[in-house]
Amino acid sequence: MQVTVEESGVIERKLTISVPSEEVTQEIEKRLRDVAKNARIPGFRPGKAPKNVIQKRYSNQVSNEVVSDKINASYQEALMEQKIAPAGLVSIEPVPFEDGKDLQYVATIELFPEIPTASLAGKSLEKPVCEVSDADVEKTLEDLRKRNAGFEEKTGKSAVGDRITIDFQGKIDGESFDGGSATDFPFVLGEGQMLEEFDTALVGTKAGETKTVEFTFPDDYHGEDVAGKDVVFSIDVKKVEEAELPALDDAFAETLGINEGGLEKMKDEIRQSLDRELAARLRSTMRDRVMDALHEANKIEVPKALVEEEIDRAVQTITQQLEGQGLPAKDIDRNNYADEARKRVALGLIAREVIEKSEIKVDGDAVRARIEEMGAGYDDSEAFVNYYYSDPQRLQQVEAIVLEEQVVNAMLETADVKEVKVDFREFMNPQAA
Repeated sequence: MQVTVEESGVIERKLTISVPSEEVTQEIEKRLRDVAKNARIPGFRPGKAPKNVIQKRYSNQVSNEVVSDKINASYQEALMEQKIAPAGLVSIEPVPFEDGKDLQYVATIELFPEIPTASLAGKSLEKPVCEVSDADVEKTLEDLRKRNAGFEEKTGKSAVGDRITIDFQGKIDGESFDGGSATDFPFVLGEGQMLEEFDTALVGTKAGETKTVEFTFPDDYHGEDVAGKDVVFSIDVKKVEEAELPALDDAFAETLGINEGGLEKMKDEIRQSLDRELAARLRSTMRDRVMDALHEANKIEVPKALVEEEIDRAVQTITQQLEGQGLPAKDIDRNNYADEARKRVALGLIAREVIEKSEIKVDGDAVRARIEEMGAGYDDSEAFVNYYYSDPQRLQQVEAIVLEEQVVNAMLETADVKEVKVDFREFMNPQAA
């Protein structure tokens, strides 16, 4: 076997591989003899058909099988001989095999790219510093009261926080449209359930009142048929109800499942829950910032084969989601996922380099701590932990998460990190802020 390697790109290589004709021919003849032993051909006893009959009937099939097997075997042998570990196979272009001539083909492969740096030395990153305050706990308690509020009908004007029940009919250019009408529709004013123009116009209305509201749908409105268009809504206010918040006491805590410890116990559980949410958001934020910095520091060409695999996974995920919702999953444009796929592949390769260079091993104690943190909100947290440790696949998922966090922590040690104090509510919900 002869192998020549040509550099055809930054990470692309072309391997021209030749297999001696004698080797191919001998294997074809051997297989034809094996076929002849058991061949059942009309007019001949099993295994007694003449050689020329066997060749005429089976030669093409056997030849194709042998050529395919020789290509596969010689390709692997060539990689070992040249000490090449490809990231992916782009294509194999065989030259049609002719008896008496060597079998020759060109295998185009991609190599793993060299990673310029496995460090963030000289890079500046901001690290949010945040904690859950008593005010945050009280605000959460107040939100819980609102979500569990009762409503009592009132005769006066509606105000923010009141629940109103309406009939409405919307028209664009004098024509009704899908989703533009409803009867006995309840919603709470000021909670963002409706478009701001619609919501605001109904503050100060009374039961029995009719209101006409005109505005323009936002250009980025989720309903493409009406986005950017002028609409007129005719609204009949049928009922106005005032919220009645439950008392903040032990009885309220019991309605939310706190059977022992009352209000103070509920506050403790709220704080613990907020602490877990904050820790998760802090980890996610720093993970994104570190990975973005690593991606920016390493401008690499990524193997197309790996990108295609990543796009395959994205398309499979969106297909399953659409089918799960009973929606058609045809004609999904793969190009929509290409940029993100390239970034994910690049970050995976960069992270692998960091792990090798920094000799990072998954921390078993950190894995257990993470699983225990995940199970802290369950009644039987021990059973939750056992659930993960009883299944290697589930455990590997957490190990991968923890290993990535170890990469992030290692990179933070190399970067110039500036701590910035932030407000809990603004950090957790920047859009609302």
